[in-house]
Formats: sequence, structure tokens, C-alpha cells
Amino acid sequence: MKRYHFIIFSFFLAHLMTLSYAVNCPDPQTTSLKWGIPPPPWEENPYSPNRPQGDKDTYFLRANILIAGYGQGVVCTYRNSAGDYSIWWQVRTKIPSRLDYNWIDTLGGFVCTQGLEQCQFYTI
Repeated sequence: MKRYHFIIFSFFLAHLMTLSYAVNCPDPQTTSLKWGIPPPPWEENPYSPNRPQGDKDTYFLRANILIAGYGQGVVCTYRNSAGDYSIWWQVRTKIPSRLDYNWIDTLGGFVCTQGLEQCQFYTI
């Protein structure tokens, strides 16, 4: 009987380890990005050409999943009157399926330019 409980517990634990959840880039109109502050856990990208700025005309440009073996982070790029800026979140992500046509396979990872709702990624 103990062996039976161990097997059930093992399957339950394996199921919990495979759980992930879907995340989108922050909306620049409804999050702290409208004041120029990346919402946690997002950070300002040190390689961004501009810093985040509060601008009512800011809109989402693209999302990138960075690949280095596993998905190692996500960069979200926005455009406003001052130019482009990006924020990033260093988190392990699932690599998009080849059947997910929102994400395009590129040399350094995947890129999505469809929109905030369509550029959904899964954290591990």
C-alpha cells in the first residue's frame, strides 16, 4: 500500500514541476510604464537605446524570447515620441511551438510583432 501512495505522489509531484503560466508584455497604458517605471519583475534593458518614459502615445512594438539552450529571457520593445525603448525579464521560458505562427524563429531566438495579446509566452 505504501508503494502505491509513493507512485501517486510521484506523479503528482511531476505534474507540479511541469506547470507554467502564460504571460504577456506589460501594457504601456495600464501599468507603471505610463510613468516610465517598469513593473516588477521587469527591469530596464541596459542595452536599450532610450530609457522608459511616460508618454501617452507609447505603444507596443515587439517581443523577443532570447534563446541560449533554453529560453533565457524576454525583451519587450515599445515606441513613443522619443524613440524605442525596451524592458526585459530574465526568466526561463518555454520555446514556442513551430505551429504557433505569432512567434517567428530568428537567429537569436523568437520575435513576435502581432500585439500585446497575441505575444503570449510561457514561463517555467
